[in-house]
Amino acid sequence: MEHLREYLTGFFGLQGILSPVYILSFVLIGWGVFKWKRIGGGFWAFLLPKDVWSHHSTRTDISLLLIGQSMIFFKLAARFAAVPVIAAWVAQNIPGPVFDQAQISPIVMALLMFVIYDFSIYWIHRANHSLRTLWPLHAVHHSAAVLTPLTSFRAHPLGSLVTISLNTVIFGTIFGLLIGAVNPQPSVAEIAGANAFVVAINLLVTNFHHSHIWISFGPVVERILISPAQHQVHHSTNPLHLNKNLGQSLAIWDWIFGSLYLIRKDEKVTFGLDSPTDAPLMTQRLGPILLTPLRRMLFPTS
Repeated sequence: MEHLREYLTGFFGLQGILSPVYILSFVLIGWGVFKWKRIGGGFWAFLLPKDVWSHHSTRTDISLLLIGQSMIFFKLAARFAAVPVIAAWVAQNIPGPVFDQAQISPIVMALLMFVIYDFSIYWIHRANHSLRTLWPLHAVHHSAAVLTPLTSFRAHPLGSLVTISLNTVIFGTIFGLLIGAVNPQPSVAEIAGANAFVVAINLLVTNFHHSHIWISFGPVVERILISPAQHQVHHSTNPLHLNKNLGQSLAIWDWIFGSLYLIRKDEKVTFGLDSPTDAPLMTQRLGPILLTPLRRMLFPTS
């Protein structure tokens, strides 16, 4: 029972996008968009359209969510997720603090942690798109034909373990170097503390990144922050949108490294994959979705 309570706390807590707080925020902001754009019809039909939520793609999202959460519940994923441990080990084993007696406020530290985390996620995401070994796994996420907040959980089980492992090494090492430069004796609890900036982003826009609701921040702000519309473009089959907007929260990495796509008008986008090699994934059947990426990794030319 204690393990179940711990799992549910994590799943519905502020570290998970299905937290009741985030869902309430999704509803309230959705209501604001509904009123601002003066959309006709009922609000719930706008927020939760039947053709999206009854789509076969959404049912596949749910199946992959259950598989992924089973891995978490039975602590398989935990064997690959050790960011706090790695960061603490790195911090404690570098020669010494770079800044003697440096004092960094918790807010500044949270901001630095957020920036470092987002930077590492950008490069992991970019690797998933650019490396032929990883793309077949990540393609599962892009095979969603419709987007809902549940699409965030749409991932191949092996792909999830690879992403967790990469994030553990990259984020854990960089963050450990940062902590070690200031305080070489941090506790694991300090490093694992909730990040206020991540919570704020989740509260405002994260659940809209995977949704049918078009929200653009305009070309100025979208050089800094990834808008829901920008992430929807990232899922588009339009060749102009290919491998664009790889950032999770910050668009500055896309801006700096040449993968930024700015929204200048409302665009009609089609979600999914249109390559013949990805056709088995677009069937939305669980068997091909789980097996095709493995076959493509083992036999890349077949």
